Amino acid sequence: MSVLDGLRPGDVVRRRLPFVEILRWPAEAGRRGVALSSGHRILWLLDPSELAPELGPDEDWTREPVDEDRLRELADRLAERSPHSVLELGSVLVDDGLADYAGNRVVLSPIEAIILARLADVPEQVVSRRELTKLIWNDDQRSPAALESRIHTLRRRLAPLHLTIHTIRGRGFLLAATPPNPISPVDRQAPARSIQWSNS
Repeated sequence: MSVLDGLRPGDVVRRRLPFVEILRWPAEAGRRGVALSSGHRILWLLDPSELAPELGPDEDWTREPVDEDRLRELADRLAERSPHSVLELGSVLVDDGLADYAGNRVVLSPIEAIILARLADVPEQVVSRRELTKLIWNDDQRSPAALESRIHTLRRRLAPLHLTIHTIRGRGFLLAATPPNPISPVDRQAPARSIQWSNS
């Protein structure tokens, strides 16, 4: 059975709150902001060879072909996922090379500490690449790859704290909390070719 026989991209599934929108990536990427700001969750449908987008806590993806029953199952699972916690100002402490959140600590390099301290100053809000680059190196002409590399490493260090740094394309980075036991993103089959994945 084809997805076109039942649920289709653009459908909103309300099996239980919150709504889950089923959209195609990247064709319907422009609807992402409106859906998420409305409190909806998004299940992205990818062609077999399409690379997966970077996801926020209220999104997931699967590859086509997928039948209607499986699509409903995935939408239900996404709807049931625990909502991510909202970070409050002052809940992430950075001091003397240590990051502390909810009673857990990790060790940071000096540059990682600078990045995290700035992001933690405005939790759940975007800090621009330019601002972070200038803050770290006192120079906004540094290659974007230098900052990306630092963010990539910092993301791995923050995983045990259940904190994540989201890339907001064209704008910068945002620090957010993740659920302590998130459901793993579904159907992560790689395309036929071998690809090195990165969260940066």
